[in-house]
Amino acid sequence: MPPLTQQHNGGNTVRRDLDIRPLRTLVTIVDVGGFRRASRVLSISQPAVSQHIRRLDALIGEPVFRETGPSLVLSAGGEELLRFARQLVRTNDELVTRLSAHRSTGRLALGVCETLVGVIPTLLAELKAHVSLVDTSVLAGPGDELTDQLAEGAIDMLLKVGEPGKDADRVIGAIECAWFGERALLDDASLPLAVFAGRTTPLRQLAEETLTCASRPWHVVYKGVGVEDVVGVCRSGVGVSLLFAAAEDRWNLPVVPRGRLPEPARHLPVIVAAGPRLAPGLAGQAREAVEEAMGDYTCTAAEPGHMARRAS
Repeated sequence: MPPLTQQHNGGNTVRRDLDIRPLRTLVTIVDVGGFRRASRVLSISQPAVSQHIRRLDALIGEPVFRETGPSLVLSAGGEELLRFARQLVRTNDELVTRLSAHRSTGRLALGVCETLVGVIPTLLAELKAHVSLVDTSVLAGPGDELTDQLAEGAIDMLLKVGEPGKDADRVIGAIECAWFGERALLDDASLPLAVFAGRTTPLRQLAEETLTCASRPWHVVYKGVGVEDVVGVCRSGVGVSLLFAAAEDRWNLPVVPRGRLPEPARHLPVIVAAGPRLAPGLAGQAREAVEEAMGDYTCTAAEPGHMARRAS
């Protein structure tokens, strides 16, 4: 395994900092005996597990595993990396536990998935009004990555769109989706889509699934890093997007009339999850503030198979 420093410019050293998440993934894969089991234990997707290992492959300059079939076989570099990974993960967890014991319970680090970044200003106002906090921070990003950070204790609470995966995931409603875009684009033989960059983003998956199931030809013309990025491209007339219905009022987007495109077969659940280190009282207060902030976005089940708008 090569050293983790490189020499450049006459001996000046450039250091590479390690990310603890891929190391934890490696340790878990070996301990539980497979990628799929590690995915369940870590509460992350299988593609995320594979991505972590590819990052480690690049780090050591060779494959971490010589075999990844029914039996896992580490390479020589993988064996050495595993020994250090166990030490680093153990040290990380001990340090986080010690620091958390001294951390004020009046602090909250909240993760918000990229689909819902538009709710952050309202969310901060609700937290300020209803929760006694010394300090609040909000981190936006892909839901899969934020789920990893919640499990690691880097954030205290998570708001995301997607199917619940753990008992701690609480569904607070669902997002009603609608198509947005200029009507002239609907006449194209292949529908131009403006989507989120991440292939696992729920809105992108639902859009592609809906069109494919209805045999409606489509192609991606733009991949945005967040909802406001996608909204801007949609408003410019470049592509059509599947977004939450509240986007019509929030961003004054042109809505596609019903019947012109296939309707999504389902709504997207909105989930709030609290980390294990968050005090129960604070978790309850923060969850109530999140539900209030999401009132204009979400629907609640009125009866089986139907959804009704939440009262503001």
